[in-house]
Amino acid sequence: MTSRRDEDLGGMVAALQNQVAELTQRLDDQTPSATDAPAALRFPTVEAWVTGLFLPMFGWRVDGQRWHWCPQWWRHAEAIWRLELLWRSWEVSRLAATGMSAWSVEVDRHIHELLGDDGPFRQCRAADDDRAARHTELQPATAAAAPDGWWE
Repeated sequence: MTSRRDEDLGGMVAALQNQVAELTQRLDDQTPSATDAPAALRFPTVEAWVTGLFLPMFGWRVDGQRWHWCPQWWRHAEAIWRLELLWRSWEVSRLAATGMSAWSVEVDRHIHELLGDDGPFRQCRAADDDRAARHTELQPATAAAAPDGWWE
């Protein structure tokens, strides 16, 4: 014979099990499943992005005086880093409703560092009608090793 108290406890357990099942279902609905594929990249590589978007959009700035470009941009570590950063952030930003607004601030900041007078291409030049292209490797700074125990 079950008591009223046992029935009340049984009802409470059943109600809690239903709440747990409902909350679990809500979490499952919000969590991406393993079968959800990430959004496809518009440009599969940084090189495709540079030639397909960056140069058509920003290459007009290159004048060899204030703005510099190197046709062998992929030989400049800083350029690779900045262009890779811009490509990857562009891929993410293009999917957000207002993502391009934030990306424009990012590209405006990096373009001065990349193409400007002090950028990695400052001693390089693209070919034009009367001059051949020039690529100049800039030597990185050196660093002395810290004395023993310095970092302890």
